[in-house]
Amino acid sequence: MMRVANISFLSFTGKIIDSHAHIGSHQGNNYSKSDLDVFVKSALPNKDTVEKMFVSDLDVLHSIKNEYEGNKAILEIFKDSSKYELFASTNPKIGNVDNIKKLFKENPDKFIGLKFHPDIQQLELSDKKYEPYMDFAKKKNLPCLFHSQVSLLDNGVLNPNLIHISDPENIYNLAKKYPKTPVVMAHMGAGYKESHDKAIDVLVQSIKNGDANLYADISWVDIDAETLNNHKTKDHIIKAIKRLKGIGDPSWNYGDQSYRLMFGTDAPLARFNDENPEKSIHNYTQFIEDIKYAIRNDKDLSIDSEKIIDDLFYNNAEKLYLVPKKKLKTKSKFVIISSIVVTSAIAFYLKYKLYKTQLLSTDTENCQHNKVIASA
Repeated sequence: MMRVANISFLSFTGKIIDSHAHIGSHQGNNYSKSDLDVFVKSALPNKDTVEKMFVSDLDVLHSIKNEYEGNKAILEIFKDSSKYELFASTNPKIGNVDNIKKLFKENPDKFIGLKFHPDIQQLELSDKKYEPYMDFAKKKNLPCLFHSQVSLLDNGVLNPNLIHISDPENIYNLAKKYPKTPVVMAHMGAGYKESHDKAIDVLVQSIKNGDANLYADISWVDIDAETLNNHKTKDHIIKAIKRLKGIGDPSWNYGDQSYRLMFGTDAPLARFNDENPEKSIHNYTQFIEDIKYAIRNDKDLSIDSEKIIDDLFYNNAEKLYLVPKKKLKTKSKFVIISSIVVTSAIAFYLKYKLYKTQLLSTDTENCQHNKVIASA
């Protein structure tokens, strides 16, 4: 097997879909579209281009705005940009799924999925208030992005006495009720080391059991890991890819499941919103390059590294979120065109029928007139 080593100087470029971004208010900061534009307006320093960012509104998640008005506002903000796709943010704790239904009815192809944040809203995932939203997602085949997080002790070890509201296990339990609905665990467990291990375990378990349709994004995963060869190590991202491919597991019989993993950043939060935009761009690009370096230099992944990178950074998110949207747009156009054709056909038929009636009436009158003349 060929191993690629010492290639950090090479200039590989590619397309990026950032599957996790925000605008709105969070922890005393207010984030706007301009904070995201710095990443998409031109190529990154490594020559990669961010083709799409998937954005959700924090104001809805924080109950600052209601579900309908908040999501309508984000539609208006991003209406003129093809670089952004939008989640409809939800608030099952105080909201109503009718807000989301109305939103989708008025804007049938404008949203790529639903966003949930159990931690912010402090709503247990076992609460029945989630059910109408998940029923709607099931009906519309919408991916559902859930904030995930694991309770840790100060030393980074799992807290055995506290299960976090957004724990991957809780997300899994909800997803099992909707086994065909795509459910994405944001941040792959969040936190540190063991939290990511738990999320990976849950993801793999769901595949082996075949009882849920779980995915994960890697926003914040391994972002502060130790530095090796001028790159932050990405042990848990590498571990997730390997386990989803079944590498090192002789009992694995589920094919390549690494399509369930997607790149994301949580931009423009924290280090992706430095006072100096160039620093934000540097941090963003460094996160990307560190991940690429780790994949290219792993002994098991290096031979297929470019495909793995393309899938992780672009293809997986496109297939999950954008392909269904394109099908919906095509279906909507077909329905509209079909309606126009049917309406035109009906109108033509009615005009033809009216013409025939008028023609028949004229023939009858002429016949009667001829009879009068003949009898005179």
